[in-house]
Amino acid sequence: MIAIINSVYKPNTRGGAEVVVENITHGLKKRGEDFFVVSVGRENKLEEVDDVKVYRIKPFNIFNFLDIDKKPVWLRFPWHILDMFSDVQAWRIYKVLKKEKPNVVYTHNLKGLGYYIPWLLKVLKVKHIHTVHDMQLIHPSGLLQGKKNSMGGKLYSFVCRKLFNSPDVVIFPSEYIKNIYTDLKFFKKSKIEVLGNPIEVESLKVKKFKVESRQKTNILFLGQVEEYKGILDLIGVVKNIKTDLTLHVVGDGSALKKAKKMAGGDERIKFYGQMSQEELKEKIWPHIDLLVNPSRVPESFGMVVIEAFSYGIPALVSNIGALPDIVSDNKTGWLFESGNRDELQKKLEYLLKNMCGYGSIGMICQQEAKKYDIEAYLNKMLIFGNINEN
Repeated sequence: MIAIINSVYKPNTRGGAEVVVENITHGLKKRGEDFFVVSVGRENKLEEVDDVKVYRIKPFNIFNFLDIDKKPVWLRFPWHILDMFSDVQAWRIYKVLKKEKPNVVYTHNLKGLGYYIPWLLKVLKVKHIHTVHDMQLIHPSGLLQGKKNSMGGKLYSFVCRKLFNSPDVVIFPSEYIKNIYTDLKFFKKSKIEVLGNPIEVESLKVKKFKVESRQKTNILFLGQVEEYKGILDLIGVVKNIKTDLTLHVVGDGSALKKAKKMAGGDERIKFYGQMSQEELKEKIWPHIDLLVNPSRVPESFGMVVIEAFSYGIPALVSNIGALPDIVSDNKTGWLFESGNRDELQKKLEYLLKNMCGYGSIGMICQQEAKKYDIEAYLNKMLIFGNINEN
C-alpha cells in the first residue's frame, strides 16, 4: 500500500506540485497500484476523486490553508507557527495511516497538514520518500529572493531542518534546488536523488512554429498570476508589440486584477482564470505556438515548460533558477535576462518575425519531453520505496 501526501489535491490546485502529484496518481492508477492520497480539505472526510481514495484533513488553525492567498501577511505569520507544530493535524493523519497501513509514504508539500508528519512516519517506522518542490522549507512563501540570509529566514529554515530531519530518500526536481538545500545542511542522512518532474507525453501531431509575420501567433502564460512570476512584464511587452498576436493568460493569483487593468481594452490579451489539466488539453494547448515564462524569481523546476515541450511547443524563459537547465537556447527555446522588459520585447519581436530555420523545433521539444515521461519516473520512484523493484 502506498500513501501520497500533498497539501492540495484536485479539484483544488495551486501550482506545479499539484500537477506532479496528479500525474503520479494517474500513472499509479493505470498500473493498478494500491494507493491513497491525503490532502487538505474543508472538513475531515474520505472521498473518491476519479476513482482515487482521498482523505481530506481539515487544518486545526485560524484559517484553512486553501484560503491562504486571500489572507493578509500579518495573519499568515501566526498561522505558519500553528501549522508547523500542530499535533491535532498529526493525530488526524496518524489515524489515517494506522487504518490504511501503507508500506511507504511519498510526501510532497506539507503546508496545511503540519510539519510533524516526518516525525510521525519515523515513529510508525514507515519508509518515507520526500519530494522538494520549492523553497518552502527555507521561507514560508516558497520563494527565495535572498530571504534565507535574514534572521527570520535563518530561524525558520533551522526549525524546518530539525522537524524534517532526514527522510529515507529526498527527491529534488533539479540540481539547482538540490544545491540550495544541501548548502543549508538539510537532509544530512537522507539518500539524495535528482529526478525531473514527470508528465504524460502527448502523442500529438507536432506543431510548426509560424514563420510568417502575417499569421497570428498564440502565446501562453500559464501559472500563478503574481507579480514575481513576471506577468506584468509580459503584458507590458505585448502591448508595445504591434504584430498580430494573442496572449492567453491561464491562472489565478493576487495580481490578476492588476494584470487585467494593465491589459486595458487590448483584445489581444485574454484571461481564462484557473483551468484543469483536462480543460488545458482540450481548449488551450492545441492552439498555442509559444510558451513564455518570464519569472522574476528562481524557479525550482519549470513544470509548465516540460508540458509545452510535450506538445511540441518551444518556450521563451527568463535565465534564472532551473529554467536555463531545462531550455536549451536556440534549440528548445530561448532565454532572456530576468526582469529585463527591453530584452524580453526584442526576443519576442524577433521570434514573431524571423522564425525561419526553426521548422524542426517542435520535434526537438517533444524528444526533450520524453526524458520526463511518467513511466520512467514511476519506475524509479517505486524502486526508492522498495516496491515492484523488478
